[in-house]
Amino acid sequence: MRFFAIFAILVLFNSCSTSGSPSKKNNGAPKWMTNIEADFPNSKYLAAVGSGDSRRRAQEDASAFLAQQFTVNVKVDTVAQQKYAELVKEDKNYKESEIILNHTIGTQANEEFINLRFSDPYTDNSGTTHIVAYIEREPTAFIYRDIIRKDLAKAEEFYSRASSVTGSFKRYAFYDAAYAMGLNAERMIEQLRIIHMPSAAILGLDINNKKFAEARDKEAENLSYHISITGDKEGKVAAIIRDTMREQSISYNPNGKMAVKGTWSTSPVSLNPNFKSVIWTADISLFDETGTTIATFYKEARENGITEDQAETFVYREFQKQVSKDLRNSIQSYLTRIATGK
Repeated sequence: MRFFAIFAILVLFNSCSTSGSPSKKNNGAPKWMTNIEADFPNSKYLAAVGSGDSRRRAQEDASAFLAQQFTVNVKVDTVAQQKYAELVKEDKNYKESEIILNHTIGTQANEEFINLRFSDPYTDNSGTTHIVAYIEREPTAFIYRDIIRKDLAKAEEFYSRASSVTGSFKRYAFYDAAYAMGLNAERMIEQLRIIHMPSAAILGLDINNKKFAEARDKEAENLSYHISITGDKEGKVAAIIRDTMREQSISYNPNGKMAVKGTWSTSPVSLNPNFKSVIWTADISLFDETGTTIATFYKEARENGITEDQAETFVYREFQKQVSKDLRNSIQSYLTRIATGK
């Protein structure tokens, strides 16, 4: 849930304290009820007022309104975020709270918040609770700057290590890791532009993710594989494999040094006179240029349809869905293990 992530962030950064004693009107209501700038000037804070039938509901409402001020929607790639978390999780330069926060930002919603705080609540005569969710710009910018600089330093480290390893796939792994770190830094800089533009402008000069992307893509040109799937008479399995591998920047070549090998079979079975059933079995592995196994996929399942042709259509659709996910995750995990040495 979106707000569970926000509340976790509050605990991690000890930031669930309130703003102290905001100025009050004569009737006891804080000035921010009618003029938020009175207590939370925009030059110092990002702030929004929320209301609800409880303090928690008011906090959730205020946080939602605050999110609307983040007008830059940074597209979140869940796979990239998972990769980033794996790359840094055992790096002693990162605090545990930084790793959790950095992985949480953007994975639960378009934007989440570092260093989010809430004002003292105010309950009006009707029983409605009002509260301000706010981010203090400069202290929050310090947190962002520290994480971004660590990301950029680690990206350069991966980039430099690529030149010292043997084998295209291993070099690709390090360039890919550098690119993943750079992507995260870019994402955080975009958020920082809204929180504290001067800090974002300075850090933006230090990032050169184009360099990492170009190195990764150039190395990818050396990665190619051939396919040998016994039982794939119509070539449908091979076509699905090619689509999946293309997404990982690894190209098909009949003479490629890498290999996808395995077996495929389908068999109709009679289980119920009301529909047709087909059992399918796939046992497929991906090997690098040295013959080392990178990824494996094994699955035996049954698909049903009104006709046997329809059941077979469902077979290939289900195979595509499962093999795409499993191979992608296996390849990414293998690349990460190379980069981290785990």
